[in-house]
Amino acid sequence: MTPLRAKFIRDLVIRGRSKNTQKAYTRCVCDLARYYRRSPELISYEEVTDWLYHLIKKRKLSASSVNIAVSAVRFLYAVTLGRETLDLMASVPHMKRATRRAEVYARSEIEAILTAPRQPRDRVLLMTVYGCGLRISEATQLKTSDIDRARMQLRVLEGKGAKGRVLPLSERLLKELENYWRAQRQGKAAHDSPWLFLGKKAGQPMGRYTGQNIYYTALEKSGVRRKGGIHLLRHSFATHLMESGVELPVVQVLLGHSSIKTTALYLHVTARRLAEVRSPLDLISSGGIGQ
Repeated sequence: MTPLRAKFIRDLVIRGRSKNTQKAYTRCVCDLARYYRRSPELISYEEVTDWLYHLIKKRKLSASSVNIAVSAVRFLYAVTLGRETLDLMASVPHMKRATRRAEVYARSEIEAILTAPRQPRDRVLLMTVYGCGLRISEATQLKTSDIDRARMQLRVLEGKGAKGRVLPLSERLLKELENYWRAQRQGKAAHDSPWLFLGKKAGQPMGRYTGQNIYYTALEKSGVRRKGGIHLLRHSFATHLMESGVELPVVQVLLGHSSIKTTALYLHVTARRLAEVRSPLDLISSGGIGQ
């Protein structure tokens, strides 16, 4: 590892960037160095702009991927290299992303997916992701000590950053967790591991990709049409709460969003909701009209 790369990672860590962000930013900076075959210290802002143009036009990267690259190089030059970056900020702006409504599953589809797995561990993992609106990275990092039976709550260390939040724990989910514990953890090897969902290696938590594979296997077995990855369980959690009348700021807290604009992406106008809407005209007394 080069001294520059080590310093870059150190700067990301001490500023609280998540492990996923560290990996993504480092990957982008390495790609920049490989593209020009020299250290980023020797690459001009104009060359950075040309590299980003290459990512957009030649490699056809999405706006989200390009924006990660933009954030990575901005951090590199401003923080790690300590340079004046006004010109860089002007020449490498973030791309505007197309706003898309989050796809969701119907409640009947969710039930089919959640009940598809045969293994109690796999079933309760998916129930936890949907029932608490978790990211898969959050679910796989849960510990047994995060379950508060007395208060019926679940403590979650958020996947994005080092913040945490406390979520309500449903009775159905608690019962499924108990069934999983009795069937696959109690008296078994590594039963005393602090991790709630164990991985392949002894004493290690389940990996994120294992969790995703559990979802895809359950989805195929359920017969439900695939609409996207496991994150759709979180999307569905948020949308179903809003459809049941839970206020947007409450859903924002449950999801751990810092901005309510992010939560607003889960607002959906369903056919059922449209059928419930009454025209303002129907709310006005008809007395005097047409007389």
